[in-house]
Amino acid sequence: MPKLLIVSRCSQPRGGADQIIADLCRQLPNRGWDLTLGLTKGRVYNLPETYREVHPGLPIKEIDGSLGTRSDRQKAINRLIDVQKPDLVLIMRVFDALTAAARSRYRPRIVMGIRSFEPGYLIDARRYRNAIDCCVTSGKLIANACTQWAGVDPARVCSIPGGIHPPIDLDARVNNYRNRSGLRDRPLELIYAGRLEQSQKRCLDFLPFLAELKREAIDFRMRFVGTGPVESELRRRLHQDVVDGRVTFHGWVDREELYQSFFPRADLFIHFAAWEGVTIAPREAMAHGVVPIISRFEGLTCEGQFLNEVNSIVFPVGQPLRAVDGVRRLLADPRLYSRLARRATVSQQGDYSFHGSIERWHQTLLKCLRQPKMRGNVTVPPEHHPGRLSKLGIPISLQSQLRKLARRPVQHRSPGSEWPTNSGQMSEREVGDLKAFASTFA
Repeated sequence: MPKLLIVSRCSQPRGGADQIIADLCRQLPNRGWDLTLGLTKGRVYNLPETYREVHPGLPIKEIDGSLGTRSDRQKAINRLIDVQKPDLVLIMRVFDALTAAARSRYRPRIVMGIRSFEPGYLIDARRYRNAIDCCVTSGKLIANACTQWAGVDPARVCSIPGGIHPPIDLDARVNNYRNRSGLRDRPLELIYAGRLEQSQKRCLDFLPFLAELKREAIDFRMRFVGTGPVESELRRRLHQDVVDGRVTFHGWVDREELYQSFFPRADLFIHFAAWEGVTIAPREAMAHGVVPIISRFEGLTCEGQFLNEVNSIVFPVGQPLRAVDGVRRLLADPRLYSRLARRATVSQQGDYSFHGSIERWHQTLLKCLRQPKMRGNVTVPPEHHPGRLSKLGIPISLQSQLRKLARRPVQHRSPGSEWPTNSGQMSEREVGDLKAFASTFA
């Protein structure tokens, strides 16, 4: 029975990547895997107990990095590897796991999960490609970047989108793309499900979008499902709409509630993201006959999941008024809406389905076990701690010992500082090259 150790941060337990990890933990043992989930633990942001509340019953081992130093984090990962002796370590957004696994005495094969087109992940893949046995990406754009830009062997790269569960209530799905000739006779049901943040998801674009709908006297009900950094600003600026019942904030809900109470009643899924992998929530909505009005984020065209005027309406990133144009067009042409909804419903099959995705993971990991093991080195980036000890010129190794003795951990100000997702070693030129590469697939 092959042994798999997944190492993941847990600062955003309701994110798409975390749902994939939970699904792997529950499904791969049925295919013969001995699986352990190593969760990062910090003092403020990475809290395994919160992850357990969201995803109960998983085979979790905590990786205690609460002292806040890189050496402490790496030692904790090394201890877990030495105890578990895994054949494979699947690293999901934890850079210290890459250095720890590559320098481990046991030296398991390393699988790197890259679920978003972000420079830090891809630059690390290029820098450490001779130590990585396999890259599993979310989408063809990221896979192409790994092979064509980062130089990873194509035989060691596989794109596996997050799999979509079928609707719970098939009748509700069928009813959802019923004849829409009466759309203007009732409020238009809009939904967004995901993190409420700006840098990637561009959720503040909802403000001009909803304002324009009101200006055009389009009656709507907007439901936000999720939480995040810009929720308070959205609530403040949409306060009157909340009072008037046009906008509702529901917080996070589980998949069952999304599938039973939200997607079956929705007409349109609105998505403004600047970049994604193969985003999950809009595809879950599509399985219920909900039509996405979605931005042309990096990788959208390459993946071929959201096809303009085939199963969705696509508009340029950063142009929310163009999204309003899409709403206006569907209101004016109910037959177009019905056609898009029907095609959206049948789009999430094969490798894009839940069981298809899990089987792809299973086969990819087995293939990795059969390939020759990579033996490249991983250099540890220089570490710097804020505070008086660094100002006094005390070496980092001694600082860690002093902090442990004094019980004075490093005070981190973000999840990515507490447990870094990448090495942080990137130049402006590398970032620019990546953006130029992505533009060739627009």
